[in-house]
Amino acid sequence: MAKLLYKLGRWSFLNRWKVIVAWIIIVGATAGASAALMKPMTSEYAIDGTPAIDATRRAVELFPESGNPADSPTVNLVFKAPDGQKLSDPANFDAVQAVVDHIAANLEYSGQRFGNPLVVSPELQKEVIRRFTEMGLPEETARVDAANLAMVNAEETIAYTSFDFDAPSPYQVEPADKAVVHQAMDIGREKGLTVEAGGAGFGDDIEVNSTSEAVGLSVAFIVLIITFGSLISAGMPLISAVIGVGLGAMGVTIATHWMELNDLTPVLAVMIGLAVGIDYALFIMSRYRQERARMSGPDAAGMAAGTAGSSVVFAGATVFVALFALVIAKIGFLTAMGMAAAGTVLMSVLVALTLIPALLGLAGDKAFAWRIPWVAGNRKRGRRGKPGPTMGKRWVRFVQRFPALVMAVVVLSLGALSYPVLNMQLSLPADTSSNPDTTQRKAADLLSEGFGPGINGPFLVIVNGAEANPDAPALAPLVAAQQEGTQEDKAALGSFMYATQKLNQVGGVKHAQLVGVSKDNKAAQVLVTPTTAPTDKATVGTATALRTVNAEIADATGAEVGMTGLTAVQLDITERLEAAMGPYLAVVVGLAIVLLLIVFRSIMVPVVAGLGFLLSVGAAFGMTVLVWQMGFTGLVPAPGPLISFMPIFLIGVTFGLAMDYEVFLVTRMREHFLRHPAGTDPRITPVEDSVIEGFTHAARVVTAAAIIMISVFVAFINQPLPFIQIFGFALACGIVFDAFFVRMALVPATMFLMGRATWWMPRWLDKILPTIDVEGTALEEEWEARNRGNYNSEHEPTPA
Repeated sequence: MAKLLYKLGRWSFLNRWKVIVAWIIIVGATAGASAALMKPMTSEYAIDGTPAIDATRRAVELFPESGNPADSPTVNLVFKAPDGQKLSDPANFDAVQAVVDHIAANLEYSGQRFGNPLVVSPELQKEVIRRFTEMGLPEETARVDAANLAMVNAEETIAYTSFDFDAPSPYQVEPADKAVVHQAMDIGREKGLTVEAGGAGFGDDIEVNSTSEAVGLSVAFIVLIITFGSLISAGMPLISAVIGVGLGAMGVTIATHWMELNDLTPVLAVMIGLAVGIDYALFIMSRYRQERARMSGPDAAGMAAGTAGSSVVFAGATVFVALFALVIAKIGFLTAMGMAAAGTVLMSVLVALTLIPALLGLAGDKAFAWRIPWVAGNRKRGRRGKPGPTMGKRWVRFVQRFPALVMAVVVLSLGALSYPVLNMQLSLPADTSSNPDTTQRKAADLLSEGFGPGINGPFLVIVNGAEANPDAPALAPLVAAQQEGTQEDKAALGSFMYATQKLNQVGGVKHAQLVGVSKDNKAAQVLVTPTTAPTDKATVGTATALRTVNAEIADATGAEVGMTGLTAVQLDITERLEAAMGPYLAVVVGLAIVLLLIVFRSIMVPVVAGLGFLLSVGAAFGMTVLVWQMGFTGLVPAPGPLISFMPIFLIGVTFGLAMDYEVFLVTRMREHFLRHPAGTDPRITPVEDSVIEGFTHAARVVTAAAIIMISVFVAFINQPLPFIQIFGFALACGIVFDAFFVRMALVPATMFLMGRATWWMPRWLDKILPTIDVEGTALEEEWEARNRGNYNSEHEPTPA
């Protein structure tokens, strides 16, 4: 591969205009295709095959008039009277009515519970009592059910009304319709009421700031200037990265012509693609600069592509595979996100391998011109003298003197930071976890205050009694108590009542009640209100208990029982993701060990790399839990459970990036070890010599690459979306811990401690593993043999 990439890099350097024009044409064609084929993205998170989704589909079949219980564009409009007053006071009653009238006059809506709650609630309660006593329920039970459906609290200080927007789903509500609700709330507020709105149909529109990319690129440009000491060279990686990311993002929009994609998909692709795109170009340019001191421009470009470019291909492949492997989770939107990001990484690799050599060829000897004095080793004219040891060399020598101490500090500190992971809670976004200053969160808090926290996340149990067994012992007393109907009808109604009784006995359930019966009286909806909020950890236990009881009800009655509702669907997704994390982690760590075995021909290097990755990702999770879930530092206005799909995505991305640094750092160490098996310093062992020299050559560029990545990810904390904020924070932490603690401290420390065992591998294993010359050792030997005695100082770059 190294020889092939050498030829590609050299050809791109010599045929610079062909390469540049080709990429311009590709970008233009892709932009045209994107404009012609792109379709709107969705804000929905598609997932199939969970019990709640299956129950949702069954509910739509049995109750078509009710719509999708997990995907209804519902709005909860909540009112609170001024302190010391009641909503039933004449002035407050009129204010509530004015809000309701404005919505009724200006909005298309549906829903039987919409209206002035002070009027609708008592009428609804009377209807519930009448209907269910006629069905055979005891009047006392019917009255308790009616009280649980009350839309005004006992003190008459808090009330709510609900309706559905005229839209297919919460994500397709027109902004103008939401504006009507805002206008109505302002009417109530002007009259002295507290009025807030929440619900699935009233979520904030997803917005993406364009400033994150600008901030990330600006910081990257500064870091590149410090790295290369040249304005021209600092701009080349940015050009390469922007083109690679642009192509990847446009590819995502083109894909929307054939598939539905979540609107977060391109955001994540841009975030990851921008970071790796700059870094890959940086690695190739850094190697070109080193080789240019002894080679002609074309050969230096070829050698950079053959050596650093080989590492880029390998590193990019690990990121690609790690992201692509998200298919393991079997969750549609997550797979799409992973594939989009993987595709963007692939484009970044292709652009870096061809466009960077072409740009270097275009710039010629001016590639590192416009030098800035005292930056990146530049000296003012007239100053001479041999430069002293670099900061990287001083650091690695410190690690050499105290390897056990360094290893202990890294392991203990990262281990301690990983401890909060034991308390990690996961959920999907909900009104109860929104920022406290949003109307959605305020509405949820008011509902919780007036009616209990469970009102924000009820479950809906669907009981299909068409196949209920009339002879089931559990149904015998309920069937016998009915005077009219066939045995099948009695069994169906009996299964409804039996299910309600059993569900009311589940711990964590405030109340369970019948709320609807199908037109043929064969199926029923049972509303189960928990005692805790949807994002509360206890609600997960309640949901688990409800599933167990549902299975028992089905066994006892023969009826078909399923549980749906927005909370049930979200919990199912969370559990699916939690279950997928273990296998996914095993796959990526196993992949790392196998790939590093092939590349470095060592047993211990892959083991240390894999364990180091677990430490760094654990510490990143721990810090994220501390700050975003537990509220440590007080910087997060609404600490709460982390978004469900953040951990598995973070594992994939961090793994790929961790392998980047492992490859670029250890490759230089192994390269030196292979070229100088006896070492170059008689005072230390060959292994120590290779670690010191390899680290010294790679430390500067790896440090710059890590700082660039951290800056890009930190810039995305500025996004308004909590998921992007958390993801940017977690990735930045992951890079800090992996690049600086693991790769630049733990890895060299363990190598110094292991000595010769660092590069040990059983002969039988060495024979069966394929050989990949990532270091480009054979390439360099071939070049040196070909050019020995034919090279002179005229090939050195002309100072700018």
